[in-house]
Amino acid sequence: MEISKFITDNGTTIFRVSGKLIYSSVDKLKTGIDSAIEEGASKIIINLKDANIIDSASVGLLLSRSRAAKKKGGYFCFCELQPAIAKLFMMIGADQKLEIFMTENEALEYTQTGSPPRQG
Repeated sequence: MEISKFITDNGTTIFRVSGKLIYSSVDKLKTGIDSAIEEGASKIIINLKDANIIDSASVGLLLSRSRAAKKKGGYFCFCELQPAIAKLFMMIGADQKLEIFMTENEALEYTQTGSPPRQG
């Protein structure tokens, strides 16, 4: 798994994940997210466009970090899920607990406004 992190001009922290997001590699993402939250990041996007595999340990991490960010009044959302990952999220009900967007721009709009983007 590879992770790239950057911060937008509006202060949103974006993590772009590629490869396999599995138990043996999830600590790298955990450390990155925890550091961002500890440094005061209140808007976090996890872009899974290039992630091709995710396991239950990784989903659990993402759910727990989403709750931690929201408890601090922040925004924590996901975008560009591959179909297999979106299906897994739906099968375990994670899609009901997480903010998930089709594009990174939609996720950025959400972190700016606190509302999902308008459709149509």
